[in-house]
Amino acid sequence: MGKTDHIFDPRSIATHNGFMTKPIFILGSSRSFGNTRNVLMDVAGKADIPMIDLLTKRISFFDYNHHNQRDDFIPLVESLLAYDTIVLATPVYWYSMSAIMKIFIDRISDLITIRKDLGRQLNGKNLFVIASYGTSVPRGFEEAFAQTCVYMKMPYLGTSFFHSKPDTPDLCAANQQALEKARKLLFPVSVSDYPA
Repeated sequence: MGKTDHIFDPRSIATHNGFMTKPIFILGSSRSFGNTRNVLMDVAGKADIPMIDLLTKRISFFDYNHHNQRDDFIPLVESLLAYDTIVLATPVYWYSMSAIMKIFIDRISDLITIRKDLGRQLNGKNLFVIASYGTSVPRGFEEAFAQTCVYMKMPYLGTSFFHSKPDTPDLCAANQQALEKARKLLFPVSVSDYPA
């Protein structure tokens, strides 16, 4: 990435009994049971990591007049406060995150306007991104996440990219590297101790 404000030191992750303290998955895909969810299941292994599927939530676009305050966004964010690492999972659609994930990110504007109290409580929460793609890793994909983290004072842990149909040795190797990267961040213990 080349920007010092995006550099992450894994030693700064808060752990409890050798594991990341309470990570949570947020799935933002047009399919609840597609490739991106399968990746999350592979990453989690036997670990019991809760998942929120944005397709099951009623979250509308950001509204400058805040007429959408009775939708599911604020309760969802309130539920995230119990976790130390938020894992956003999205397929790559047209070189970017999914529309449903973008809506979720856009609604962070509520947390710097009418719910600053809630936004401040996200300070220090880790953010990690898991992305599944079908053609190639898009240039600049991480910038929206990384810069949002800088603004919200949330450590950005990076992104693991997974090819949805790894049909060559190179793609299989790349997916394995992405899996190991994700597990090292979510389960900072030796490889032999990962939940299989």
